[in-house]
Amino acid sequence: YEAAATLEPVGAGIWVPPNAMQVLARLGLSEAVAGAGVALERVELCHIGGVLQRINLRAIASRFGHPTVSIHRAALQGALAERLRAGTLHLDKLCTGFADEGERVVARFADGAQVQAGVLVGADGLHSVIRRTLFPEVTLRYAGQTCYRGIAEAALPEALARTSREIWNGAARFGFSALGAARVYWFAPITASAGGADEPGTVQARLAARFAGFPAPVSALLDRTPEAAIIRTDLLDFPPIARWWQGRAVLLGDAAHAMTPNLGQGGAQAIEDAFVLAESLARYPTARETFRAYEAARRPRASRVVRLSWLLGKLAHARSRLLRVLRNAALRSTPAWISRKQFETLYTLNY
Repeated sequence: YEAAATLEPVGAGIWVPPNAMQVLARLGLSEAVAGAGVALERVELCHIGGVLQRINLRAIASRFGHPTVSIHRAALQGALAERLRAGTLHLDKLCTGFADEGERVVARFADGAQVQAGVLVGADGLHSVIRRTLFPEVTLRYAGQTCYRGIAEAALPEALARTSREIWNGAARFGFSALGAARVYWFAPITASAGGADEPGTVQARLAARFAGFPAPVSALLDRTPEAAIIRTDLLDFPPIARWWQGRAVLLGDAAHAMTPNLGQGGAQAIEDAFVLAESLARYPTARETFRAYEAARRPRASRVVRLSWLLGKLAHARSRLLRVLRNAALRSTPAWISRKQFETLYTLNY
């Protein structure tokens, strides 16, 4: 039951890293997803003056049997939706609430429809209606950064065609990776107050001025992005919560563990959730047993990713010049094998 009336090619880019690709492979979907995006071969973390750290993604892909795929969100959605059984997907169904009636749960939708089921999976995102009903005490926290995102109609130089590069410079950073031969996804978090807005027609010029001192191809990517297609979103999450379910309702993805995008793991953790929940539903006879097994398998891991993503965002936007100097020195001096090991830990599944 999907809130959108149609599946439109909206949004920007997303990473599908090896942990998510392993799950998709179990479902027979990894080849379709890989074919719709670009397999990345390296990550470069930079500051305005040069490279701080490089990660060899080819070596990681060799270990796990799958690459990190940079892909348009709509292409990922399409690859998954095409393989659903007919009649599975119901569009234009905005969930407004539910009632747990003990032996069943009834979901209510904005069009007046009601649907009965044995369990309700709330995969309704950061602002989840299901979570607010189950756990109204959970409050969102602002990361201190607003993020601009867009897709440039441009080709990267050959040396960057399979590279994800992120450049840090105090209160702003800029990252990008190719989505195909002539499309590049970029993101630009900036330290700012929550709830800000831009005057129409000023965004491109403001970003061009803000990132004028950044190295190529940043200016070119901004110039080749239609202003109307630039998305601005405040970065929000919430601290890990102690429980993901109650009665016959359970949370999944951002509804359960919203995270800032600093590790590129938001979508991947939701994919892991979905796989483990499906396996648990097939294995256990009751909702209680299913949800307890699912939560035990997933909550500790997802909570760690939430915390790491939050800390990385704070480190990237460190206010103190001294702290930034120390941070950069530490990143430069970290052996490549240690950085690779950290990624491998993130991508290793234990189920």
